[in-house]
Amino acid sequence: MNILGHTVKGVLLFGNIVAGAGFLFCAYSSSLSPVAHPVLSCAGLFFPFLLLAVVAFVFVWLFYRRRLVWVPLAFLLLGGGAIMTYTPFHGAKETADGEVLKFLTYNVMGMQGDEEDESHPIQTYIQQSDADVVCLQEFRWDEKQMKEAFPMYPYVKSLDVENGNRMGCLSRFPILSAKRIPYESGTNGSFLLRLKMETDTLTVVCNHLESNKLDAHDKEVYEGLLKSPDEQKVKTGGKYLIRKLADAAVIRAPQADSVAQAIVRQATKYLLVCGDFNDSPISYAHHTIGRGLTDAYRAAGWGPGFSYNRNFLYFRIDHMFVNKGFRPLKCRVDNSISASDHYPLWCLVEKL
Repeated sequence: MNILGHTVKGVLLFGNIVAGAGFLFCAYSSSLSPVAHPVLSCAGLFFPFLLLAVVAFVFVWLFYRRRLVWVPLAFLLLGGGAIMTYTPFHGAKETADGEVLKFLTYNVMGMQGDEEDESHPIQTYIQQSDADVVCLQEFRWDEKQMKEAFPMYPYVKSLDVENGNRMGCLSRFPILSAKRIPYESGTNGSFLLRLKMETDTLTVVCNHLESNKLDAHDKEVYEGLLKSPDEQKVKTGGKYLIRKLADAAVIRAPQADSVAQAIVRQATKYLLVCGDFNDSPISYAHHTIGRGLTDAYRAAGWGPGFSYNRNFLYFRIDHMFVNKGFRPLKCRVDNSISASDHYPLWCLVEKL
């Protein structure tokens, strides 16, 4: 092999190792506490880009030096768990033997979509969802309004957060109790509800964790980076956005800790944890709250399932977990309705 060939091979191999190391760091960054490592803990946001880079090296080596294809494949194998968490590929499971329930979580953006459209798309979607339990975030109706709008749900609960912001729970099962999980937040919150499911109790933890609070200016900066990513703009705008996301992650971390502690204290056969986490599948909040539980989308979802759908910010920030009392059969982010800045997330589960 001539000098040029050795040089090209060396440069490619070095690039592959750098991309692979970055990929693995992103893959395992969810274990980093944002309080201790605010910027580094946001590495999961870059996971899909590093994943694509490593996959690209698979094709590079296949066409250039086939015997070195094991290098990117080794990185992909080591980060396989994170890949399946971020973008699983599961079809619907076989027919269940036990009772099948449907759970739905949906950030409805204050029902603004219904205010703008006389057909009331969000209300109609929920009415026709056929879900047994519905958890709603950024939902501002009181219980009287809920009962009038959703007569198919005999049991409703309006959960008051702060500053006029509410969350809601619609259920076909009697709601025995609802209490807020204590943590600091101005406009967000988490609630623990107990539902009577025939002879059993279903514990539901509905969450709306701290928002990243990206305002109109922040979104302009982000869109500018995408449209014309020159060096200076990436350096200044990128640092600004990362710092803002890191600040939100620092607030979100103790919230996730409080929710996780509340979950651990539950001695219940049936548990559902869901809501708007305002964080990706590769994040401290997702990792901490989901510890010991089954990520329903990871177990029965298809593709990356981006649930946020505005301003070119495509991430799955709405999540659903269940305990061993349920087996996920099918889980989907439903992009058939775009009346909110979030798509609804629903899951069919078999009661074990």
